Amino acid sequence: TSPPHTITSLSSGINAEYGGYDGNGPDHTSARLERWLQLSDSKEEGVDGDDVNVQVVNLTTPAQYYHLLRRQMLRPFRKPVIVMSPKALLRSPDAVSDIEDFAPGTTFKRVINDAVAHPEHVKRVLVCSGRHYYTLSKHRTDLNDATTAIVRVEEICPFPAAELQAELSKYPKAEVVWAQEESRNGGAWSFVSTRVRNILGIEMGYAGRRECAAAAVGVASIHAAEVKEIIAAAFSHCE
Repeated sequence: TSPPHTITSLSSGINAEYGGYDGNGPDHTSARLERWLQLSDSKEEGVDGDDVNVQVVNLTTPAQYYHLLRRQMLRPFRKPVIVMSPKALLRSPDAVSDIEDFAPGTTFKRVINDAVAHPEHVKRVLVCSGRHYYTLSKHRTDLNDATTAIVRVEEICPFPAAELQAELSKYPKAEVVWAQEESRNGGAWSFVSTRVRNILGIEMGYAGRRECAAAAVGVASIHAAEVKEIIAAAFSHCE
């Protein structure tokens, strides 16, 4: 993550970090996304460009992974990439892509819109990243909820301010909430909320675990209770 002007060679390495909140202990749960983001020189009060020292992504589809690798090879500059890659997504029947997603003319999407929600009905926009999207999407389907939109931030750093603003502008009357699996003092919450407030002028709500010194509790019953709590918080406007 050293800035290019301090070293004599550039890095284009791709570091896949495995983790995910499946009820295991701390060592098998978090890839410490927040620490990778803290290593970046991303601006808190300005729009990031290609000069940011590191790229941090949290992908949701095979096509996105393919386009990320392709982009990394074709770009005229070299920057390291940190990929959050929970093993659960490798086994998930939901994390799939159509062949059309790999066709000519398709590219990496820094932000993925909600293709299901109708903006005129939406009361709350859940902004999330990575595998948590599938948990939120399933719960929305179970509730038959037509008032919630889910927007995915695939590239967290450099922060996609313009792309996210374009998506949120579709829902001018909706509440905006950041949803994550991690505790409040972990994950991307601090990184994202600061930039959404300073750059986009939006105060986001929060739906995730409470502050915790450890990455996970490591107790199955408590883990299950936490899952119910954070999902209920994300969809509280429906209750």
